[in-house]
Amino acid sequence: MKTNHFFSERWLCFYTFMALATLSFCSCARDGFSPETFNSDVFHTQLAAIPVDSISVIPATDGSKTVISWPVVFGASGYRVSVYDVTNSAKSIVVDSIMGEVIDGCTLAVKRAEDTNYRFVIQVLGNKKEYNTDAADSTTVTFTSFTPTYATIPSGTDLSAYFLENPVPSDTTNINYNLEPGGQYTVSNAVDFGIREVTLRNTNKTDKAIVQYTSKEAAFITAAPLTLKNIKFDCSTSSAPVIQLSKDAPASLLGAKGSGSYYNIIGAIHIANCDFTGVQGDFLSDNSKMYCLETFLMDNCTVQTSTLSNMNGLAYFYFKSGFIKDITIRNSSWWNTGNTSMKYFIQYSSGGRVDRAGYNTSDGENVNFLNCSFYDLCKSGQWCNYNGFAGRNYTLFDVENNIWVDCGNGQIPRRICGGRGASSYSTKCMFNNNTYWFNGAAETGNTSYDKGYQLQSDPAFKDPVNGNLTPTGSEQVSKQTGDPRWFKE
Repeated sequence: MKTNHFFSERWLCFYTFMALATLSFCSCARDGFSPETFNSDVFHTQLAAIPVDSISVIPATDGSKTVISWPVVFGASGYRVSVYDVTNSAKSIVVDSIMGEVIDGCTLAVKRAEDTNYRFVIQVLGNKKEYNTDAADSTTVTFTSFTPTYATIPSGTDLSAYFLENPVPSDTTNINYNLEPGGQYTVSNAVDFGIREVTLRNTNKTDKAIVQYTSKEAAFITAAPLTLKNIKFDCSTSSAPVIQLSKDAPASLLGAKGSGSYYNIIGAIHIANCDFTGVQGDFLSDNSKMYCLETFLMDNCTVQTSTLSNMNGLAYFYFKSGFIKDITIRNSSWWNTGNTSMKYFIQYSSGGRVDRAGYNTSDGENVNFLNCSFYDLCKSGQWCNYNGFAGRNYTLFDVENNIWVDCGNGQIPRRICGGRGASSYSTKCMFNNNTYWFNGAAETGNTSYDKGYQLQSDPAFKDPVNGNLTPTGSEQVSKQTGDPRWFKE
């Protein structure tokens, strides 16, 4: 359609003013601004869609938001915008309730979540006063919060062979390898990443890649931060730890915090949205070396164990010579289907504590269980064993909204606290809304360790032997305790 332009001295003055004022006018009403409106010389026309390459998408400096901006379209009354989370290709989710929202600015700030794919849609709206009509088409822009990919490993690959043929580069940090959504992979031997920080991930959170361990020695070995995301692991053939720290501890890590006799891994082993089946041995082991792993974080995972009989004196987190400074397991489920179980869920060397690994005591050391469900683990053993943490005022515990059934020999909170009462830890021993159910009854004698509210009723897992840890107990259902996945429709 033809665009009509009427020039006069008055309009020339107007454009001079607009050139100076555009930046101040171009803001977003959602952020608390109500920009002034102005007229243009565009009348009686159908407005054009905004070109894709003129839309800017920039993360905020703190990473919490993404700022989307576009040029002013003269003659428009505003813009209809929508923002979607499209990480799950089968189901789009509206972000910040922005769907078909009309704004009169040219900047929009939306929340930015980790590892998320987004789609932004914008349509230019006409102006009845100037007889302009909407743009015929919308403009769509996709963007992502995933960190850049170094390489994509094709489905059908044996990861052991791949990394032998394609060693992790030594001149790059935080190297991200993508697995294909729904892809099938094997691990035929130990994969050793050495001191290279690696992320192994699938960028589709619902169509997880599948990794099968195919030998007794299959495992991932590292002496550096490691991230695993959106993957299903079948560990049933391997008797090795799922993840183990390098047996030959790199000399460069010794005293890496500036002092101490430990090999410091500064950073995290981070496991997110992963499923593990058939775990026969340790989940994470220090290989009998004096490591201090700074952080272990497991979030939104499931772990099914089938512990071998010769492993029943060990631990799922087995640090014979070292320890983990901060361990957090949240929004996750663990259950055992074997005829035996580990003696400990967490065991650290008795000498392990932060001041011996180069940290200040003000840095603290943490054990956190948050919104988790556990079944038939360490039934005749101890949930935690770490004498070095016991009674230290700088040790912090955060244990909330969990369910334990037939775990830890009926002494869960006592062992989490290292056998010391909550008063030993000042105000840093936080327990609340936990269920401790053992041999058909609520645990007793916990009040000196767990000072919060304890649920005393049977959580009545629906089918725990087969991995369904949905609680049906009224108290747990009312408070929505345990792993949140069991309350999702």
